[in-house]
Amino acid sequence: MKKIFLAVAITAICTGAYAQSESDKKFHFSVGPEVGFATGDFNVTHSVGVGATVQAEYNVGGTSNVTLTTGYMSYAGKSAGAGIKFKAAGIIPLKVGLKYFLSEGFYGAAQIGAGFFNNGGGTAFAYTPMIGYEFNAKSGQAIDAGLKYDGYSKNGSGLGSVGVRIAYKF
Repeated sequence: MKKIFLAVAITAICTGAYAQSESDKKFHFSVGPEVGFATGDFNVTHSVGVGATVQAEYNVGGTSNVTLTTGYMSYAGKSAGAGIKFKAAGIIPLKVGLKYFLSEGFYGAAQIGAGFFNNGGGTAFAYTPMIGYEFNAKSGQAIDAGLKYDGYSKNGSGLGSVGVRIAYKF
């Protein structure tokens, strides 16, 4: 799993370095922290998650970008009483999606892919609807702030979290 994450990260960084030299600015790269709050049954065993993501975006026409996202999230385990505590849940998401700008700066996005769990948790189908806003910082650069729901489904059961992503886009 670490090899997959490393390969994706290296590819994204190398592609980003190449694409930034092009004058058309069709390719963008963002990196930033995330905070997630476990929901539903996942909230019984885990609480707050923290992590970071890396996202590559390619403009496919005017207001639409194709995205590729990966990173790492770790959700703290809760205490079950009597000295029993659930282990932290670590997740490496790998998702592709579409980001559509509804107006200047404001966007809606959707992603699907896989979530790789630590401690032998296996792989789950991952999906993320998101809304956000990009605040222009400099020419070609922005701060991307988004509110999202991360869902993971495996063998008929699922877990989810509501979260916030703040990223520097260049």
